[in-house]
Amino acid sequence: MRGPWLSPLAALLSVVMPGAGHFAVGAKFRPAVVLASVLNLIAMLGLAIVFADVGSTADVAAVVAQRDQFILTAALLLVMAGTRLWAALDASWRSRPAVGGRAIAVLSGAAVVAVTIAGVAPMAVAADYVRRTDQAVEQVFGDDGAVTANPGTIASTTTTTTVPPSTTAPRVSTTSTSSTSTTSTTIAPFAGIDRVNVLLLGGDAGPGRWSLRTDSMILVSIEPVTGDTAMISIPRNLSRMPFPPGTPLAEQFPDGFTDLANAVYTYVDHRRDLAGGGDDAGAQAIKQGVAQLLGVPVHHYVLVDMAGFVDIVDAIGGIDINVPKRVPTAGNPRNAKHPVPEWIERGQQHMDGTLALSYARSREADSDYGRMGRQRCVLASISEAATPKALATGLPALMDAFGGAVRTDIQRSQLGDFAQIVQRYTENEGLVGVRTLHLAPPLVKPSNWDAAEVRALTAAALTPVPPPEFDGDLPILADACA
Repeated sequence: MRGPWLSPLAALLSVVMPGAGHFAVGAKFRPAVVLASVLNLIAMLGLAIVFADVGSTADVAAVVAQRDQFILTAALLLVMAGTRLWAALDASWRSRPAVGGRAIAVLSGAAVVAVTIAGVAPMAVAADYVRRTDQAVEQVFGDDGAVTANPGTIASTTTTTTVPPSTTAPRVSTTSTSSTSTTSTTIAPFAGIDRVNVLLLGGDAGPGRWSLRTDSMILVSIEPVTGDTAMISIPRNLSRMPFPPGTPLAEQFPDGFTDLANAVYTYVDHRRDLAGGGDDAGAQAIKQGVAQLLGVPVHHYVLVDMAGFVDIVDAIGGIDINVPKRVPTAGNPRNAKHPVPEWIERGQQHMDGTLALSYARSREADSDYGRMGRQRCVLASISEAATPKALATGLPALMDAFGGAVRTDIQRSQLGDFAQIVQRYTENEGLVGVRTLHLAPPLVKPSNWDAAEVRALTAAALTPVPPPEFDGDLPILADACA
């Protein structure tokens, strides 16, 4: 006699393995049951092959980097969900209660539905996560190979350039960036590149418009083997932004850009032939300018709509920032989700996207240069907050926000390599080991800077161990949130 518990049991066994429920209740193995079992096994085997070597975040990124393989995982998950759903419903129907009346039948049916949803829904949700992630990645990452912006020589000068000792910043530790990383014996990504230099650009853009003023320009430089990291901030009000000799931009502006540095993107976006002619010509122009200014190659850019990043911060549950002093806000930023208080108080603060954007953009607290420090602090805090748990729980919203707020010329196929160097950065003390250089007063005057001095400061910032010719404290500034 079939009791009320038999049908839910058959459903439970079927969502674990199609065919198991039919076997347990003695139901006939019809061809459709056999087919569902075989397809489920094939899907399970396919997923096992795809993720066989996945043991870290970098390995997951490598899977995402291969689009065909990544989309295949969604298809395999849907096959598993579909076969288990059909098997559960069929097995439970064939073992439905024969006695007990309507109440027992309803109770048994409710139990079947609950068991089936609990077993099948995670696979369907995971498949949707894959779909949305793929769409976001396709929106963000470049299709063509990135063009590295290489610096040219600078005009000779009779002035002897030295790096003045800093009176406000701690000496950079000579041990914080040692090459004793546990990953240093493995094959390093980006073979042949001493340091991978990525330019982070942040600004405000209207909906569907990427022509903007880049008020935030930060070069992040990572040594691929050890993860040694330095961040160099370029002020938005830098005048005479130089360009590499021989480029159309250098011919157009032989004495440097005639407006402030944050206007380069907008200018070139309307004259794209000056920097390759592509949709991202403005960003490519800034890469050229920063490369010539700092004297180092710039391999990639990442452009973030600073208003759009409100949703990114909210998707990871907010960020924690140690505010060193009371900061006045500049009112509600675009895309604000709630009113912003007049002041952000001193001390440890948990900020959602709206408050974090207001904190990063405030000019009332001090100056553009203080704002640059707060922007570095916000970026660092986002990095810390993006834990596996936060990414997993906020993935749908994060992917939607990410796809709408970020553009880059990094190719999708490079995701695995970038994940590796980020992992090595984490192993190399993470934020604690990052050196930061702020090209602003008193070190550098944006309106009257010296090319040789800027390049010397940059070289010092990118050197893990202070070179002997720079005796004393290096001019590396601490984070605004320290």
